[in-house]
Amino acid sequence: MDEIDFDHHAPDFNERKYALYREMRGKCPVAHSPAHDGYWLLSRYDEVFEVARNDRVFSSAREVVVPPTNVGRLIPLQSDPPELERYRSLLIPFFAPGNLKRLEPFIDDIVDRSIDGFIERGEADVVTELANPVPSSTTMALLGLDPADWRVFADPIHAGSYSRPGTPENDAATRDIQAFSERIVAEVDARIAAPRDDMISALLAADYRGVATTREEVIDLVRMVIFGGMDTVMAAFSNIFVALGQRPDLRDRLVADRGLIPKAVEEFLRYDAPVQGFARTVTEDTEVGGQPIAEGETVFMLWASANRDAAVFGDDAEELVLDRTPNRHMTFGIGAHRCLGSTLARIELRIVLEQVLERLPDFTVALDGIVEADTIGIVFGRRKVPITFTPGRRRQAG
Repeated sequence: MDEIDFDHHAPDFNERKYALYREMRGKCPVAHSPAHDGYWLLSRYDEVFEVARNDRVFSSAREVVVPPTNVGRLIPLQSDPPELERYRSLLIPFFAPGNLKRLEPFIDDIVDRSIDGFIERGEADVVTELANPVPSSTTMALLGLDPADWRVFADPIHAGSYSRPGTPENDAATRDIQAFSERIVAEVDARIAAPRDDMISALLAADYRGVATTREEVIDLVRMVIFGGMDTVMAAFSNIFVALGQRPDLRDRLVADRGLIPKAVEEFLRYDAPVQGFARTVTEDTEVGGQPIAEGETVFMLWASANRDAAVFGDDAEELVLDRTPNRHMTFGIGAHRCLGSTLARIELRIVLEQVLERLPDFTVALDGIVEADTIGIVFGRRKVPITFTPGRRRQAG
């Protein structure tokens, strides 16, 4: 057994994570950490790929984060086949390209309005003023909830993700998440009483091969859409702005060649995965990378480390290469649990980049003003990313 000093909630983990991943890939690709009651860490692409595609031996039905949270059941994330297939089938129509295409005008408008809110000042915090409201408002619109209420859900989620377990901030965030879960219950019950033309009502009316969706399942599905739609995309936005702040030459390249944006989005997602890893529970004695692992133990798949494996991405795997091709990153997962919201996330990231590069082409990031999260145990993003730019004009009145 290769025992390693690894705790992704540790205060110093963020600053040393990529160096640690690199060392693990080279010396102990399947390692064990005593933190959080003990868990196995998979750092190479091949082992992560293998485990992520084997839902029989590596179960997601328990919590998929380490240590487990207390935010309620998140399905289909916390489910295994055959239930996994049923839950995903219920959600797939809402994340199909045709349905998401209808959301694009809304996303364009919310990005436009968000930039209008600060463009005349010549400065902004892109996390609170752009990266947060865009995916959060979009998620609300997708569900059929009032987009103006996005902070009710987004603020507690971010506070919970960015604070260490056991701290007063994290405990308060957990209570707030439990409180907004009651709001979800109320919204579902309101649609049971009076159905509307929205996603929640459609889920309540849906069935899969004759199996009706229950009220409790719809509550859990809505909770998952909110968590997935608000938290990870905001983190991805913040990481992209930091990367461009560190490499203004890449910003200039994108300003000059907007057609590069789709490939650049994939590379940003690979380079700084907003979800660094997910856990699975071993259902029977098994072996990964030559290492025996017993039934009942936890394995943690390090997406972010796999994304920088030179065996797959080449000698420049640790570098940001905007036009990298091919780019088989695992940021959205792999296998049956691959993120259903990946297409929506790409749309949001593309639209934000297009408008920022058009309206704020000379933005610079105040690197010494970046506020990092206290922990990246669940999501890797920044609390604050201040930028400055040449002031411009609003596009919309009011």
